[in-house]
Amino acid sequence: MNIRFLETVIWLSELRNFRITAARMNMTPAAISNRIGAIEQELGFRLFERDARDVSLTTEGEIFVEGARDIVRRYKDLVDSVSPKNSVEGQLKLGIVPSLAMTILPGVLDILRQRYPKIRISITTDSSKVLTQQLEQRELDIVFAIRPDPSTTLRSVNICTFGMFWISRTPDIPIGPEDLFSREDLLNHPIISYESGSHNYQQIINYFSEDHIKDATVHYSNSLTTTINMISAGVGISVIPPVVIQKELRQGELKVLNTNAIFPATSYSAMYLEVSATRLITLVATIAREAGRNLCNQFSDSLAYQDVAA
Repeated sequence: MNIRFLETVIWLSELRNFRITAARMNMTPAAISNRIGAIEQELGFRLFERDARDVSLTTEGEIFVEGARDIVRRYKDLVDSVSPKNSVEGQLKLGIVPSLAMTILPGVLDILRQRYPKIRISITTDSSKVLTQQLEQRELDIVFAIRPDPSTTLRSVNICTFGMFWISRTPDIPIGPEDLFSREDLLNHPIISYESGSHNYQQIINYFSEDHIKDATVHYSNSLTTTINMISAGVGISVIPPVVIQKELRQGELKVLNTNAIFPATSYSAMYLEVSATRLITLVATIAREAGRNLCNQFSDSLAYQDVAA
């Protein structure tokens, strides 16, 4: 039994189909079946229950896969630790949310350009929900997105946390720097919300409560750039990270509204599938954390910070 055999067990446990697993590993279904049969014969017990459409882990298989994941992870960490860094090359499919594309991405690309010029990156920008789905479907190798709930299949490396503040076009709300907005005050203005079903959409609902926001004028946008343009055009107010509008704030085009109720900060992570982890993927996750630290050092903790222990 070797690492590739263990990876085959892990992939089949996730994909639950010999044909799909074979396509993912560039093998034939018969070769996958032979590998699983050889492992089960060596172990002396069945790892999978098979039927005409699906495969599922046995009780023993569930225990075995958990240990196999740990062995594969440790093996890859060992290889990474002894391999020359200048040998890293290849293509990476990266998914990133707009707020990080506007802040973290330039630092990530700069580090890669200087240290690992042979790495080629294909970048997709979308919402955290869409990017995570594409990651799970193996359409992306790694995503930089809103930190998810704990997962047994995803590895997560903290990048940064951005403070979220209500933003208005400067001429629209002529208030002094000491004036405070209540939730009720905010609802007197049109709200530009995130797209329905997204993380920050739910945060807005929780912030006001459904009963209070149902009678408000609410617009929706699935693009951060569009939202910023809508604020600049006077369409309404929205809650976004000030770190992405530093130019507009310095020029006085937009302003942060002081509120007596703090909006929850948004945490971002680099995420990739445990079973798909390669040296290149884990390296880029580490670089994202480094770029996040560099960015956070430029701002106060209320605007951007990085968890030290994460």
